[in-house]
Amino acid sequence: MKILILYCKDTKLANKWMIACSKKGLEYSSLDISTHNWLESIKIYNPDLILLKPPGDIEISKIMFDERVYILSHILQYKIFPTYNENIIYENKKMLSYYLDALDIPHPKTYVFYNKKEALEYLSNSQYPVVTKSSIGASGTGVFICKSLKEAKKYIKRAFSKKGIPLIIGPNRVTGDILKWFKKAINNPNFARQRIATYSTISKGRAKNIIIIQEYIQHNYEWRVARIGESYFAHQKVKYKDKCSGTKGINYVNPPLELLDFVRELCSKNNLYSVAIDIFEYNNSYIINEIQTIFGHVQDHILEVNGKSGRYIFKDNQWIFEEGMFNTNESYDLRLEVALDLYNKGLL
Repeated sequence: MKILILYCKDTKLANKWMIACSKKGLEYSSLDISTHNWLESIKIYNPDLILLKPPGDIEISKIMFDERVYILSHILQYKIFPTYNENIIYENKKMLSYYLDALDIPHPKTYVFYNKKEALEYLSNSQYPVVTKSSIGASGTGVFICKSLKEAKKYIKRAFSKKGIPLIIGPNRVTGDILKWFKKAINNPNFARQRIATYSTISKGRAKNIIIIQEYIQHNYEWRVARIGESYFAHQKVKYKDKCSGTKGINYVNPPLELLDFVRELCSKNNLYSVAIDIFEYNNSYIINEIQTIFGHVQDHILEVNGKSGRYIFKDNQWIFEEGMFNTNESYDLRLEVALDLYNKGLL
């Protein structure tokens, strides 16, 4: 079996997949999908299975990645994991809003505006605060909470100007350590040059002539529920100021089984095999804020039940907790097991 790992520009993005493949002794190669001869190279290698590491910070790179994956998946019928549908909504807030609307999946009311006048008319009849978002941006980047009509109008006018809305660049403002970043940059000039080039590209790719406006849901935390194959994990994401995204704070509490039921039904119905779903509790129901097919975690596990790390599985019509370490290698080991299982069952 031959495996191909696709990444965009930065080879380090493929490292976790490489580690997972090496552990299993699988033959693999990796390829930068942004190269001009990407398709020729893939045809020559002729992989049995393609593993994806999509970009999530630069919109032009994400568009390019999605277009090329579409050709591989839908035109050439390569076996791909995560699936095309999981990939297309990853770090694409416009597409995610369309996806949730189309499938009648509960989520905060979200509107995508390409017309300044329409956006201002909507804001004039809105309740505040409202959430404004750029199309791309991980860890809360590009998300702003406007607390008044005046603040929202200012944001809209900026979005539909020549300047556009700048994305926050640089190390994570919440969890990042600027001093550590500089020390690392001094000790590794190649790292510094690469990160500065990325930040420069992000800063130039400002959100212009488009705005996403979402109703603000009052919350003290978000649930993050991850499904990776038949394994389920959940914890609360700690709120910092107005946001839960990007804080990396985890509150390990036993998740309600009704929450797992909600996610299991959603994923099974829509063939979502490897996702992290951020969920609000609102009016005695669950509503979805984000769906990400690739997600990281700084902790070595992402579920605890009564202080023990592990996972939930659904077996014999009930939820069963299994104690153990199932999130090694930032969960890429488990993702690979799922990809191979789906491949062998002909489900990719």
